[in-house]
Amino acid sequence: MKRTLISLALVWACALDMHAADADSLSARGEHAYEGPEIERFTVETRMGWKMQRTGGVTDDSRTGFRGEYINMYLHARLYKGLSFRWRQRLNITNERNFWDSTDYMMMQYEPNRHWQIAAGKQVVAIGGYEYDRPAIDLYYNTEYWNQIPCFQLGASVAYTFNSGDRLMLQLSNSPFRKAIGNNNTYGLSLMWTGVHGPWETIWSANAFQTTGGRWINYIVLGNRLNLLPEGRLWLEADFINRASSRQTFFFQDCSVAAELSGRPHPAVRLFAKYTYDRNHSGTDADQCVTDGTEIHGIGGGVEYEPFRRYPNVLRLYGVANYSTGTNANPDGALQDGLVCVNIGIKVNLDILQGLRWALRKRETDPQ
Repeated sequence: MKRTLISLALVWACALDMHAADADSLSARGEHAYEGPEIERFTVETRMGWKMQRTGGVTDDSRTGFRGEYINMYLHARLYKGLSFRWRQRLNITNERNFWDSTDYMMMQYEPNRHWQIAAGKQVVAIGGYEYDRPAIDLYYNTEYWNQIPCFQLGASVAYTFNSGDRLMLQLSNSPFRKAIGNNNTYGLSLMWTGVHGPWETIWSANAFQTTGGRWINYIVLGNRLNLLPEGRLWLEADFINRASSRQTFFFQDCSVAAELSGRPHPAVRLFAKYTYDRNHSGTDADQCVTDGTEIHGIGGGVEYEPFRRYPNVLRLYGVANYSTGTNANPDGALQDGLVCVNIGIKVNLDILQGLRWALRKRETDPQ
């Protein structure tokens, strides 16, 4: 299945890139602008390295050693003016899962003008927060909430971007908890606001998802980024996630916090420190991410180094360590009391589209 998937993607990329080559020829001859299919991104990225995990002073041999963590394929294409297709596939997901479980997103997107955007397909559930917003391959340790939320679901969304740059999105999707509660006929409604106002940036949301017993669980998520120094030299990302359902106190009994301070002493180096906190004393089973009875802290930090300044996204080296303490009422949860993790490795990003275009140009310029 994976070989077939990659082969089909390569064939489609070649076909679309030939259309793009035709477009260049039309422009050179002064003919009408090309508005047909054109690939915009075709990349494969992976992360691998050595990881050590210990809990209570005992090494977990099943989670320690050299290992690969992610293999992601991205394919973004313009099908026609304003109409695009976006697809991200995880190639490292085990065979026990079906195709859709290993598909992060696959959707059609239509932008009739610079204000409106309409999308349908498998999407990222529109929950706020900077930890949630970043791709998993770029994160090393996270809140218990992040580790448990099923963030990709089938649905539809409409968004409007104001002249100020603020953006509102309304989304109807399957409930992220449909599998956990064994009911596929459950839904979620999300309203998300993103904005940039000077040094302050936001990803906020209000969400309602169907959960156990026919109830709804409500989220208020406040994701904030504060750029403390210009040119991306120092910034702070801080998220607060409040979760509440019926028969419980609305604020602060079921919540998570993630705060990460990052700095670049050199353009090729990022240093960061991160704190996480998960709490659930709601007394109910409505929350499927953080189990009732949990209160756990996490702290850690690390360094990233990108050796190729001209191509900063091609190769990244990293070293990270983190520690968690407290109580996790879920014995199978990602964070446990006394958990120590050390993670050293590399991330590689291969731009296949750029390679295909180079090969096409070389074929056209080489003498026959």
